Amino acid sequence: MKIEKNSNKRIRFGTCTKDCYGSCVFKGSWNDDAAEYKFISGYPIKDHPFTMGFFCPKLKQRQDLIYHPNRLKVPLIRNFSKPKNSFEPINFDKALNIIAKKIMDINEDGNSSSILGAFYSGNSGLISMYSPIRFFKTLGATITGGGICNEGGCAGLTHLFGTYSTTNPFQLINPATRLIVVWGSNLSESNIHAYFLVKQAIRTGAKLVVIDSRRTQIAKKAGCFLHLYPGTDHLLAKLVINELINNKSHDEKFLKIHVDFYSSIIQEAIQIDKEKLISQTGIKSHSLQKFVDLLIAFKHHTIFNVGYGIQKDYYGGRIVKSVALIQIILGNFGKPGTGLIYSQSDFMKPLLRPLLEYITQITPDSNIKEITLINLGSILASEDYQLLFIYNFNPASSLPNQNQFRRALLRDDLFVVNIDMFLNETTKYADIVIPAKFDLESHDLISPYYIPGLSINIGGPCPYPNCMSNYEFFQRLAWRIGLKDIEIFQETEESIFNRCLTMLPSKIRKEVNSKGYYLYFNLDYVAFTDMSFPTQNNRIQALGPHFKFGREDVNFRLNHNNNEFLLITPSHPYFLHSQLGQLHSKYLEVFGKVYLTSEDIKSNGFIRGNPVLVSNEYGNAEYILEESRTLKSRMALIFSGPSSPFSRNPNANFFTPDKPEELGLSGAYNSGIVKILKILEER
Repeated sequence: MKIEKNSNKRIRFGTCTKDCYGSCVFKGSWNDDAAEYKFISGYPIKDHPFTMGFFCPKLKQRQDLIYHPNRLKVPLIRNFSKPKNSFEPINFDKALNIIAKKIMDINEDGNSSSILGAFYSGNSGLISMYSPIRFFKTLGATITGGGICNEGGCAGLTHLFGTYSTTNPFQLINPATRLIVVWGSNLSESNIHAYFLVKQAIRTGAKLVVIDSRRTQIAKKAGCFLHLYPGTDHLLAKLVINELINNKSHDEKFLKIHVDFYSSIIQEAIQIDKEKLISQTGIKSHSLQKFVDLLIAFKHHTIFNVGYGIQKDYYGGRIVKSVALIQIILGNFGKPGTGLIYSQSDFMKPLLRPLLEYITQITPDSNIKEITLINLGSILASEDYQLLFIYNFNPASSLPNQNQFRRALLRDDLFVVNIDMFLNETTKYADIVIPAKFDLESHDLISPYYIPGLSINIGGPCPYPNCMSNYEFFQRLAWRIGLKDIEIFQETEESIFNRCLTMLPSKIRKEVNSKGYYLYFNLDYVAFTDMSFPTQNNRIQALGPHFKFGREDVNFRLNHNNNEFLLITPSHPYFLHSQLGQLHSKYLEVFGKVYLTSEDIKSNGFIRGNPVLVSNEYGNAEYILEESRTLKSRMALIFSGPSSPFSRNPNANFFTPDKPEELGLSGAYNSGIVKILKILEER
């Protein structure tokens, strides 16, 4: 592994492990001899074709986070009733002893499956996320599976293609790309490296269409912007396909050769009430026509970049699937400058599968109980779990229907252990908090989900001896309950990391060692040129229904009272949902505000800057009313993230529905209706 020495400085490869599109690769400058401030700064790698030498604004100053004064440095044990971050320090050995006794008591009762490990991708390193599964498997415990974010959309695309990864994102800057459609993806805030690629393509003559329920920054770069209501993307897709068929612009040869049941798309889309659908989507007729004209003009030279927000709906998977039908109808797959960009992680699964089997010690025939992560609140409330471990995850901010989840955490018979760097909403419900290492203090491998590949962290020294990586903590806990002689708990984190590298093909291992990263694609690579998809017969499977799944005649503008609004909960530009509050504390007050259009503020007799009561069946709280020029009428926005510094403003997920996306794989966060009232009206 390449470690450059210069005086008392060392340079180590690093990768941002936050749950973000970029996974920026960089070189970190370290002073290992420093008493505390050992990591000096990070320098994004300029020759990486996606990182391109710049960080996003969220985590430019990661050295200010790693040594933040509020970072946890010793274990904590509760000294006051929940929910409150009230703890006192405890010796690490004593903390281990308490947790170990809980485990052994549960095991003596023969109820090891009542021990639950809950995790997600707050640290997306493969070792960080998955190595604790060794511990839970050995105990016969339960783990969470699935996710809360993009899994519904992945399932929808897989129904069509047998995979959800079909396109090289670097096709955005392929010379053959003449039209880029950014659909429900706020690249200018959430994926600025892809935004840079789009701007690069525009400079070379590509046209840009943006479709979104918010007028985002990237919409200003677009030659055509379609501002539609949330949850109506499938209706817009139906409108577009109808226009393409009427103009005989569908690729009939492509459909006949490569698509099963394609006639079902045509049959559903050919008979429509155009004016009704336009009204339901909220778009302008001339914008629709301009979009269709561009699709026809640049047929076989159009690429779609689809965001995760459009699938945060009860029917999210099928909505993403319906958008993909436009590209299928046009024959826009397997050619330069075409395709649909969503999550790209499926490309990497054949390479990662043996690594993950080794890291987790789980094989296809292993038997380990798994529960659905998105349903964690209801499962904890209804099933007999006695010991809960939470790591890489802040579920008391991230999960929907927070009242239900938090009530479950208050059960007297549930003991909660939380591993984290900082006190947060979830630690308020913990009995013991274990201080975590920062990602750069651990050896790990990272596989980004936007640009397929593999990159690394070479762990630098942590100045706080009580801080543990996830693997180190569960290894120590395994030793404490008598599992020290088991081979899988004798490895160090670094030896696991090195073993993973030796399992890689030699070319990939060489690139990772020398550059810090490996990319699955060359920039000009075109996926599926042979049009052989991983379906049963290698053809695209377009079996319907495609557009009729519960939203055909629903329009919340027309069917709800005047003071009811559809709530959306996007992330803030300076936060990764509940993370990075320590770096960007000056923005925390934004989480105490609810945003409406000026039209809705006026029509409801509200006054900007005044407090209002936001409520629905899940919860109620006061917020300060603010105006947003980015929204459609009858929409409300509360940024997802931490609670505001004021106790009266809980995080947005107190109002999000607990009913998941229909396939049960992720959250329907943008499907909630809230009522907004003047405070005086309620009182």
